[in-house]
Amino acid sequence: MLGLPSSIHLPDDGLCGIGRRHLSSFASRWLLLSLVLGTALSAAGQSVNPLGSLLKQNQGQSNQKPAPAPATPSAPGAPTAIPLPDVATRAEELSRLLREVSSQLPTRDELDAIKATLDERDDSLHAKHEEVQALLTGTPSALEVREQETYWGVFSNEGAAMRRQLLDWANVAQSAMQQLQDLQPRWTLTLEENQHTPDLGPTLDVIRDAVKSIQTTKAQAQDLLRVIVNLQVRAANQHQLALDTVTRLAQARKEVAGRIFRRDSLPLWQIFRRREQVGESRDFFGDTGARVISIELFTRNNEGIFLALGAIFALWLFAAFRLSRATRGVQPTDEIQAQAIEILQHWFAFALLWPLMLAFLLAPLAPLPLIGAAIVLSFFSIITLLPRLIDPGIRRSLYCLVVVYAFNATLSWVTLSPATKRELLFVVFTAAVVAFSWLLRPQRVAEIEQRGGRHRFVVLASRVAVGVLALGQICNLFGYYGLAQYLTVLSLYSTFFALAIFTATRVFNLVLVAALSVPAAERLALVRLHRADIARWAPRIMQWIGVLLWLGAFLGLMGARSTINDFIADVLRFSLAGPASSVTLGGILGLFAILLAGYAIASAIRFILREELLKRLHLRRGVPELISTTLHYLLLLMVFLFAVNTGGIALNKFTVLTGALGVGVGFGLQNIINNFVSGLILQFERPIRIGDVVDLGAGVSGPVTRIGIRSSTVQTWQGAEVIVPNSSFISGNVTNWTLSESKRRLELPVGVAYGSDTKLVKELLERPAIQHADVLTSPAPEAFFMGFGQSSLDFELRFWVMQESNTAKVKSEVALEVMRLLAEAGIEIPFPQHDLRLRSVDAEAAAALAGDGTEREERSEDLRPRIRSAK
Repeated sequence: MLGLPSSIHLPDDGLCGIGRRHLSSFASRWLLLSLVLGTALSAAGQSVNPLGSLLKQNQGQSNQKPAPAPATPSAPGAPTAIPLPDVATRAEELSRLLREVSSQLPTRDELDAIKATLDERDDSLHAKHEEVQALLTGTPSALEVREQETYWGVFSNEGAAMRRQLLDWANVAQSAMQQLQDLQPRWTLTLEENQHTPDLGPTLDVIRDAVKSIQTTKAQAQDLLRVIVNLQVRAANQHQLALDTVTRLAQARKEVAGRIFRRDSLPLWQIFRRREQVGESRDFFGDTGARVISIELFTRNNEGIFLALGAIFALWLFAAFRLSRATRGVQPTDEIQAQAIEILQHWFAFALLWPLMLAFLLAPLAPLPLIGAAIVLSFFSIITLLPRLIDPGIRRSLYCLVVVYAFNATLSWVTLSPATKRELLFVVFTAAVVAFSWLLRPQRVAEIEQRGGRHRFVVLASRVAVGVLALGQICNLFGYYGLAQYLTVLSLYSTFFALAIFTATRVFNLVLVAALSVPAAERLALVRLHRADIARWAPRIMQWIGVLLWLGAFLGLMGARSTINDFIADVLRFSLAGPASSVTLGGILGLFAILLAGYAIASAIRFILREELLKRLHLRRGVPELISTTLHYLLLLMVFLFAVNTGGIALNKFTVLTGALGVGVGFGLQNIINNFVSGLILQFERPIRIGDVVDLGAGVSGPVTRIGIRSSTVQTWQGAEVIVPNSSFISGNVTNWTLSESKRRLELPVGVAYGSDTKLVKELLERPAIQHADVLTSPAPEAFFMGFGQSSLDFELRFWVMQESNTAKVKSEVALEVMRLLAEAGIEIPFPQHDLRLRSVDAEAAAALAGDGTEREERSEDLRPRIRSAK
């Protein structure tokens, strides 16, 4: 507020009245302005600092007493001392604040690590930048530009991450300095006001420690902030260099794609004139250190993937070695097993093939020298395994391919001048075209083509690849170097991918089919139940997977994969219900794809649980089926909900359909719901289980082979499968022969002639049942005398067998053995006999009956027609 004088002296003239009025108005205005400003500053102090508000209130209370003159207020934001009762609490708050600040600030080791990283990158960036400069001054290929883009893109991302980290640290340091800057004056003022107060030793120690901690932490933050700012400048320079290089490479990639069909160099025969062109380097070799830098960066960024590939290789190596030892000395039963055993003897090449196939998934991101080294390493497995699976006439071409790819890999490691590289590529690949043309001449491969099918396709594909390579060298000769590089890369890499995929699929299918025929494979229920289907469909699925992988790699080499992916994405984003709807074609196709894949996975899990895992736990019969089926339907429900969510379908929009479904349940679908609920009861109550032998009446009897959610299947003894609704098991009478136990009693009625020894008969009846292997000893077989028949003494043999046994076969075998024993003992098994009493007989019939046997037979033959006619 502005101070005003207590009195004002004015001159005594005629204008004194006017002057006095103006001066009074001016003074009143300044007084009003001072009051407003004082009120605003007081309110601001109260809102910002509660302690200041408290101090204002104390001043207000003291100002209630009359004072001779108004006190001059202190300047806004002036520090105030901390009250002594609050020192301990404020010290604890300060200690927590300092710990938080120290934990958020970087350590010296972290800053030194970043500084060392920046120092290391300076050298690598210099080498890689020179490599990019030399590459862009020449005629780079699409793969070379892609390799550089990958490196600089990764480096740019790392640089951005480093700059974000440094910025966070700088903000933390700046914020810490600001907070400590605000706290230091208050603690200093508190120490100054109380340092001469007696009996405050411990309190003064706390205040001194607080002041010292603030000064130390503040100095540390200032020091760290200076270091961080310097590191930020260096990181920003490197990041900007990376961004500029990425931009240049993106432009170069567009130029490479645009000049493929343009003549971009002089013909090869104008050697001297071409070497005088601007940008053609005269150096033969360049610096290869940049290649090593790219490989080190790629390896560091994919360290986890390389460790996983190493673990997979170790596992495959161990498994291949064990298989090699197990199959050594085994006599094959057919040609397939013989080829599989021969392949497994080369266990190292067999184990190396699969990790390398997985490693090639990283090829779009890997440096070219590393890809070349992986290709040469892959040929170790290909040369070792493939010649045993292909025609001998193609093997020489395979060996020549090794030479070509070894040269290409070596060339990717050596940095040559553009002119020298172009000439060397032309000479070597022209020689390769001549060699492959001679190896694939019609007279040499005629016998292979006559076999038709796959052999003819292999020869045709080989000739197409050689033709593309030859066309590339012609383009190089006439100065279309960009097109020559494009065709050469397309021919070389697509041929290698086809060869590697063909080798992998052939080896896998051969080993799989051979393994299915091994007796030890019968331990797996999947093999026991589906061997033929696996042997038929697994090779076909692997072949189609191989074709799709090769097609993806081929489109990537052509540079058309991104275009095709964008086109497919646009088609899948097509809205089926208008632009405002979230239901798209991709969502619907994804819905069905998820449903199909989910159903297949859920069914596979149920099969593995039911047939492979739970059966080995010796659970009660029916429990494995209950667990696997329940999990199966839960997985299907989860798959359905996930598919609906993925498809963008809102279930709350189907309220009308839900109401219609409720009406349908009440009328037309009540039988289905009844069977569904009955199926749930069968699953959880388990009155009937899979494998139970049931009798439904009406001639339907046999084991239960399936219990579904709506119906079940009973296989009759005649082999027919009867589909029974689940409600029939719940509401009808069902005889379950194996509900609590699987024992079953068989009865064999036997009649012997009157006068037979009954004790001997009983013994002879029980002996076959006791001696039979499938008859249970407890309860023991026993024969009972059932009564006196019309022509025999009736006995019944009762014995018990397990339900799993063939009851009809066991009963037949026991009955035949009973007949044999009774016959040996001379005991007759009678058949019903009737005495015929004739009241009157014709004379001729009587004469016939009275004659000898021959005469009776002749006369009886004459009487038979007459008897028939009389009837």
